Amino acid sequence: MKLNTKLFESATAKYSILAQSITGQALADALAWYKEAQEFAQHLTTLTPWTLEVASCVVSSFSPRNKWNNNKAQALLFAMGGKPKGLRNNLRMAQASTRLGFAALKGLKTNAFARAIAGDMAAVVVDTWMVKAAGLDSSKSLSKGKYFALASAVTAVALGMGWSNAATQAVIWCAIRGGHA
Repeated sequence: MKLNTKLFESATAKYSILAQSITGQALADALAWYKEAQEFAQHLTTLTPWTLEVASCVVSSFSPRNKWNNNKAQALLFAMGGKPKGLRNNLRMAQASTRLGFAALKGLKTNAFARAIAGDMAAVVVDTWMVKAAGLDSSKSLSKGKYFALASAVTAVALGMGWSNAATQAVIWCAIRGGHA
C-alpha cells in the first residue's frame, strides 16, 4: 500500500506537537496507560479460563463508541457470564474473541487495541480521538490508506520521542482528549 505522504507529514507534525505538550503527571499517566489496561485484562484471566490474548480481545471488543470505564464494566460483566447492553456487534466480537483471540477482531482499530493491551508495544491504535488529533473529520469512515498513514505518523513520532508506538499513541490520545479516562 502506497503511503499517503501528505497526510503522513501533516499528522506527524500535529502528533509531535501534541506529544510534546503533555508533561508532568499527565505524561506519566499516559505512558502507563497500556500497562494499566493490561493489568485489567490480566485480572479478567483470574476470573475466567481466558488467556491474556483472549481477555485483551474481549476488552477491545467493547471499545467501539465506548468510554473506558464503561468499556471495562462491559468486559467485566461479559467475563462474569452477563450480557452487556450496547452495540450488538461488540458482543459478537467478544463472543468470537473467546474462541479465536486476535483473529476474531477484523477491524484495524480493535485488533491493534487488543494487541497493545496484550503487551504489543509496536501496535498503533487509530481511533476517533487520533483522527481528530490529525485534524481529520472523525465522523467519516477512515480508509485503510488513511489509517496506515496515521499509524505511520505515530511510529515516526515514537522514534523521535524514544517511546514505544503504543505509549506514544496513548500520550497523543491523552493530549487531545484531555486525560486518560
